[in-house]
Amino acid sequence: MIYVFTFLLGFCSLVYELLLGQSLSAFLGNTVLRYSVTIGLYMLSMGIGSLLAEGRWVKHAVLTLVGIEILLTITGGFSVIFLLVMASVGMPDLLFSTMAHMFIVVIGVLTGFEIPLLIEMRAREKPHTEQVVLGVDYLGAFTGTVVFAFVFYPVIGLIPTAFFVALLNAFVGVCLYSQRRKVVEARRRQLNVLVGIQLALFALLAVLIQTADSVNEMFLRVYLGS
Repeated sequence: MIYVFTFLLGFCSLVYELLLGQSLSAFLGNTVLRYSVTIGLYMLSMGIGSLLAEGRWVKHAVLTLVGIEILLTITGGFSVIFLLVMASVGMPDLLFSTMAHMFIVVIGVLTGFEIPLLIEMRAREKPHTEQVVLGVDYLGAFTGTVVFAFVFYPVIGLIPTAFFVALLNAFVGVCLYSQRRKVVEARRRQLNVLVGIQLALFALLAVLIQTADSVNEMFLRVYLGS
């Protein structure tokens, strides 16, 4: 089960960065620069997240990971909409670029947390499997790049893609309840609350996906009208 979570999370995090790279290219131009900075900043932020994922965060790996998935569901799923709103209010390019790159940093740091937590969760079941977790994560990321290039961007569009990928994040967050046996008794009520929040986000995204075309058209009109 941990490997399924790892694959899906690797898939989601890479697609978020491609969404942001493509969005910045559309708003600010210079596609090569936007993608280069996005991927570079993303990798740096992942490293920072991995360094921060220690101590009590790893000790309570399941709880921490559910919290991470909640944050990624919100920041990743609504990132393109946030960018459209910021652009529609006439925000100066420098400020817009700064805010947009903050999304990249936040998503990168949160993603950096995921792998140490997943490794810790897997190690409690079977030690010395770090390389397998890393390999599955890379496979998920690669799959994300292929699906984004051939399906998400040309067929589905940016906003519906963000909703769908956030739904996958929320799905993993809800499914982490299956790992509750790895949570100490005193923390299980906290786990229930976090999973409840994640379930509410899952339901919201499921509704948004059903109306994704209308939502996409509405925000594009707002942007173009500005």
